[in-house]
Amino acid sequence: MVIIGDLHGGYPEILYRIKKFQLERTSFIQVGDWGLGFQQQALDVKALSQIDKFLGEKENRLYILRGNHDHKWFWDHRDTFHLQNVKLVKDYEVLEIEKREVFFIGGGISIDRLSRTPGKDYWADEEIHFDETLLKSVTAQDIDIVISHVAPKEAWPYTFDPIVLHFIGKEIAAGKDLAGDLENERQLMSRIYSHLKAAGCKEWYYGHYHESHVEEHNGVIFRCVAIQEMYDVK
Repeated sequence: MVIIGDLHGGYPEILYRIKKFQLERTSFIQVGDWGLGFQQQALDVKALSQIDKFLGEKENRLYILRGNHDHKWFWDHRDTFHLQNVKLVKDYEVLEIEKREVFFIGGGISIDRLSRTPGKDYWADEEIHFDETLLKSVTAQDIDIVISHVAPKEAWPYTFDPIVLHFIGKEIAAGKDLAGDLENERQLMSRIYSHLKAAGCKEWYYGHYHESHVEEHNGVIFRCVAIQEMYDVK
């Protein structure tokens, strides 16, 4: 099982590595911000079909989570693409991958949302969709691994970096509250974390923050994977 960080459209490099290192019969899990939606839908669907064929040649599988830089439309219409080796994983979905139960929760806030164009490179439904009823139903079973785009507040990072602070300032000037929204999404992820920890989760992988970082919190190993990082889960 290999965890892949944010790509922002840079998937050709990942495919190149898969071919170069002759990886086969491997499950690849991408933590969001693949970059679906930044070109015509037909072109993205064509690219997914080509990737699907490429992966099938070596019996590889790819699971893609929704990030904030992804158009949710693709996940809502995934069954119409008829992909065999690529799966766009929906929020609150639990899949058995390499004999481990893996829980997925996507979404997040774009810190530069004010400078983006709705429907072109920003989508209003990008944020985490919190559904406690659904969460309770899926966490009634054992969960081994969690894949998310955004981390709970218990995990790194604990403070806003200079780039985030820059955009917080821009939103304050526009009468918006980015800081409050970012704090709220981390709180929502923490509520999700409390359920998943009770369900036995021991490993949690996420992206969004673009740097590699690993730490342990109350028996759960949290690992942030960097942009285009490929982390081999032992």
